[in-house]
Amino acid sequence: MSVAGLNVRWRLLAVASMLWSLAGCGQQQVAQVSLCGPSGQLRVGYVGAEEGRGVAGQAVLPDADISRLRDLLTVASRCEVSLEPVVSPEQARQRLGAGEWDMAFLPPGLAALAMDVADQRNYSLLRPLGQRSQSRSQLLVPAGSERRTLAQLNGARLGLLPRGSLTGFYLPLYNLHGLRLQSVHYSLSYRELLDQLHAGKLDVIAWDASLPDPGQDVRVVVSDGNIIPVGALVMSQALVAADHQPFLRVLDQSSAQLPPALGYVSAVLPEVSRLERLRTVIASVEGWNLPQAGKPYDVYGRKHVLAPEER
Repeated sequence: MSVAGLNVRWRLLAVASMLWSLAGCGQQQVAQVSLCGPSGQLRVGYVGAEEGRGVAGQAVLPDADISRLRDLLTVASRCEVSLEPVVSPEQARQRLGAGEWDMAFLPPGLAALAMDVADQRNYSLLRPLGQRSQSRSQLLVPAGSERRTLAQLNGARLGLLPRGSLTGFYLPLYNLHGLRLQSVHYSLSYRELLDQLHAGKLDVIAWDASLPDPGQDVRVVVSDGNIIPVGALVMSQALVAADHQPFLRVLDQSSAQLPPALGYVSAVLPEVSRLERLRTVIASVEGWNLPQAGKPYDVYGRKHVLAPEER
């Protein structure tokens, strides 16, 4: 047996012992079903439910959490697991669009996007991720700025999170529809955007209202009214069509052992209706010619407007 095979076998035995002790000897054992992707592995992506809240150089998950999550997924799937944590929502969007992940732990914008990716490589939502918060998409300017209305943001230098973020990319652009921007710039975190606003390098930035108070030296110009749902664990339709329930039962039974940052909620369905509604926003923005870093940008294109009762 190869070294890789021995490592997988060791992980299966070690973590299976842990899960057995958690489940209790008196409970019925989960059926032993392998759940592997077309590559022969289970390819898993991880973005996290709180995108944009890290700092430069910070890992998506601590090494110990990555190892524990991989072990639990290995036991639940009975398959070798390839786990890929990524910081950028744009990188995750590319992985999903290319069908390179069999399942993924995603924030809300990417979860909504995963429901309708190209070439029928779409995913199903299995479990909610993250904690309920006062998340809202906002646009901030310096407190002393003369820009006080949406129309006055015309000609501004805008800072966004990468494409794929709901509060940091899709909703800000959706609300800026009809304007011409001097330039668009990107950062991986809201804190980096705020620092650039303070430094005078940007005129307006995307922000999430659930973050700590950014201070009295900035002011909200636009606050989007949409309720932001939590993220979701998604799985490819091919694996959902297979017998994925034993896999899901193991995750539910061992939810206390999953990294707390996941916010995994066992035996509960995701907020599909809210995510479906916000796909309207994502579909609108994705249909436009999207901004390039540092370049002027006209925020134009067909805009699907949400019905008033859905706001």
